[in-house]
Amino acid sequence: MKKKFNSAGVCVSRKHYMVDITNKLEQIKELIDNEFYFTINKPRQYGKTTTLNGLVNTMGEEYLVINISFEGIGDKVFQDEEEFSKVFIELLSENIELTYEEESRRLVYLANNVHNIKDLSRAITNFVKNAPKEVVLFIDEVDKSSNNQLFLSFIGMLRNKYLAREIGKDYTFKSVILVGMYDVKSLKLKLRLEEEAKYNSPWNIAVDFNVDMSFLPEEISTMLEKYSKVNNLNFDIKSIIGIPL
Repeated sequence: MKKKFNSAGVCVSRKHYMVDITNKLEQIKELIDNEFYFTINKPRQYGKTTTLNGLVNTMGEEYLVINISFEGIGDKVFQDEEEFSKVFIELLSENIELTYEEESRRLVYLANNVHNIKDLSRAITNFVKNAPKEVVLFIDEVDKSSNNQLFLSFIGMLRNKYLAREIGKDYTFKSVILVGMYDVKSLKLKLRLEEEAKYNSPWNIAVDFNVDMSFLPEEISTMLEKYSKVNNLNFDIKSIIGIPL
């Protein structure tokens, strides 16, 4: 198969010429190693999904990495707490079915007793506590549900588990990364039912994501070097990408 340049959808190394983003992956992995929760919010076609796939590939031996997406699961899922909770567990199970078959089956079993967000929290505790490795979770396309109260309750639950984990009172994901176009930290969650309820961000535990996701000239040059080598071309890459001679 002849490689080509790709500007639509996820980039795959065996099919496409790709920029070397090793430095970016190392910076993001450092956040994960330090057990941070954070959000990657960038416009479409900015390389978010490709970056996630790169992280999954580089971290797979060290962590049990689960990479799911809320795209394509329908709108009704976010209207019923039980259905959302079960679908979430199913997404986790399906994602690791080929790499962790036993853990995937265990998630299916845990889903039988999940009927609401509280049950989902218990299932996550059970799964993470008994997993063979520390568990890292990526959730792509969170924008699909970011204005939904059920979604806000869900990430509020993840926040509460994170806080409990910090003081040794719970087991939960080592790191959770929410990916989308908008910053979930700006969303508000109603904490009480009274009219004078206070509001707070359900994701206020998240650290700022300061990794530069744009491609630097030096990074672009790695892609052009591969292209020129494959096609037996000889051109001044530094001049093309604007690196001073």
